[in-house]
Amino acid sequence: VAGLLFQAAQDAGLEYDCVCGVPYTALPLATIICSENQVPMLIRRKEGKDYGTKRMVEGTINPGETCLIIEDVVTSGSSVLETAEVLQKEGLKVTDAIVLLDREQGGKARLEEHGIRLHSVCTLSGVLEILQKQGEVAAEMVEKVKEFIQGNVFEAVAQNGAAPVKRLCKELSFSARAQLPGVHPVAARLLMLMEKKQTNLCLSADVTSPKELLQLAATLGPSICMLKTHIDILNDFTQEVVKELRTLADQHEFLIFEDRKFADIGNTVKHQYEGGVFRIASWADIVNAHVVPGSGVVKGLKEVGLPLQRGCLLVAEMSSQGSLATGEYTKAAV
Repeated sequence: VAGLLFQAAQDAGLEYDCVCGVPYTALPLATIICSENQVPMLIRRKEGKDYGTKRMVEGTINPGETCLIIEDVVTSGSSVLETAEVLQKEGLKVTDAIVLLDREQGGKARLEEHGIRLHSVCTLSGVLEILQKQGEVAAEMVEKVKEFIQGNVFEAVAQNGAAPVKRLCKELSFSARAQLPGVHPVAARLLMLMEKKQTNLCLSADVTSPKELLQLAATLGPSICMLKTHIDILNDFTQEVVKELRTLADQHEFLIFEDRKFADIGNTVKHQYEGGVFRIASWADIVNAHVVPGSGVVKGLKEVGLPLQRGCLLVAEMSSQGSLATGEYTKAAV
């Protein structure tokens, strides 16, 4: 990927003195480009450190030099503009940016309004054309994606404008959103249920009585699209409880979200999810997990949940007092 980005700059005949990747995804791409081609690199921070130099840009800065910006994806162009503004405050010139994928939603025009030329390795329409020719995407889906992109374009504004303005478009229905490319099967099911039942209510059933849990599910089931449980706080838990709960969910058409917050190594969470006393995977449509242990927790859950078409939400932040899931942890989780 880094090679393609560098080649795009070469093909465009760009002249520059240093390179800066938009944080954070483009940073490793810029690093490879600079290390393999002996080009000076600058690192732009999203936030200044509260110690040391407190600089927003790290590296050797020579005012008057031209810096080439590297980005992975451009939609409205905001991230490239933010990086350009920081670099320009350091006395650097920014005239061009190289991006792997231009989503063709107005970013190129907006950057041109600010004097920055955008050069892309590929465009979304080009990717769709290739996938269609290879038989990977149906023509009908290609047209749907094109219509969505064309209906969600950020209009270019004057340099003193406040923000990109998204062209108004017809709001997509839940069922239309469910059919968009890349939508998870569980998310698609939820969207279809929301449209069919005309509800977006999720009931948080934080009760300790199995009887009360089942009564809530039976009474409010017709009015909700999802029921959130904490199965391990139930008194006198039995498999009959979750069997009846699953029956009610199927009868009243709502999803079950077990708020388990898995937080162990992959092999352990796999057994916690699949087996144990609760056998969560057998009845819960959705679970969640902390990312503290790393990617292993997702891999472990995926081994069990993917064949069953289950969903998993990752906990990146918590509103509880004193939570440590903030700042850099949240960014890393996302």
